[in-house]
Amino acid sequence: MDGDTRGLGSRVMDGMGRPPRRLFALGAGAAVLAVLVDRGLRLDVPPPPVPAPTRRPAPDEALLLSAVADLTQVVDAETSVLAGKEGDALVRGLRTVNRDQLRVLRGRLTNAGVPVAVIDAAVAQGPDTPSAPSTTGTPTTAGSTTTDTPEAPIRTRKALAARLDSLGPDDWAALGAATAGTRELLAAAWSQRLAAAVLLGRDVAVSSPSPARPAIVGRTQPLVYAFEVVAAQSTGAQRQAAQDTLEALVRLELSVSGTSSTTPAGWALPYPVTTPDAARRLATQTLASAVDAATELAGTSPGAATLEDVARWSANVQALAVDWRVPLTAFPGASS
Repeated sequence: MDGDTRGLGSRVMDGMGRPPRRLFALGAGAAVLAVLVDRGLRLDVPPPPVPAPTRRPAPDEALLLSAVADLTQVVDAETSVLAGKEGDALVRGLRTVNRDQLRVLRGRLTNAGVPVAVIDAAVAQGPDTPSAPSTTGTPTTAGSTTTDTPEAPIRTRKALAARLDSLGPDDWAALGAATAGTRELLAAAWSQRLAAAVLLGRDVAVSSPSPARPAIVGRTQPLVYAFEVVAAQSTGAQRQAAQDTLEALVRLELSVSGTSSTTPAGWALPYPVTTPDAARRLATQTLASAVDAATELAGTSPGAATLEDVARWSANVQALAVDWRVPLTAFPGASS
């Protein structure tokens, strides 16, 4: 019996002297929890949410956002002119075309997954290289240094024309680095923009010769020849209009080639032109074809110089084509 008592006492002493492991762990955990609660830990706060994945930028997103912001300012300027004394059907038509451009460019961004809130924020911030309007005869460089002084609202056609002709080297360089689809779309939109400046009375001169210049000259010479025929086969007001267009085309050819007209003597007309109606048809078709040729003239991998050269040439042709029932379009010649 003493043996049984000693055995029981030994087990009791073991229990009192060495607590079970579960009790020890529970006691340690409670002690740590007490310390954390004492230091401000709240047990009823849910765990932080998993961070949302970062959105991958769309192709040419920065360029398109800047173009949308810039174009929005152009539309606002046109609206301002329309609200003043110099608003007319021309400015109203330009705003309609530019609004079409905005709709397409914004749609291109949203279709690529860019949130509307991102687009609206870019518009509110303004273009990356804001173009400052100029009322002088010298185009304002888009990348030029600007001040924090707010710009006065554009009220006149002259100021609007200067705003339209404010694309600078940074703009063309960014366009040259864009993907093919974006490059073609914006190049067409910018050529229309420059054509609008011409229609408003701005002298949009061709730029320095680019690798595309021989093709530009080759496209201009048939226009000169065609309008020699149009003028010869027209009468009355149409004849005068043809002569005016012919003079403008001769000046354009001189500016791109540096020499007087050297149109090949054997250039063939697409069909016989012996009446005023046929002459008008020839005028309309040749000008419309030249407007659509801009993408072809630029080539498959144009640089900044080529893009600007072609756009400025096309702008002058587009402006002349308006007089022959070839209206301005949002993206002339573009297929994207």
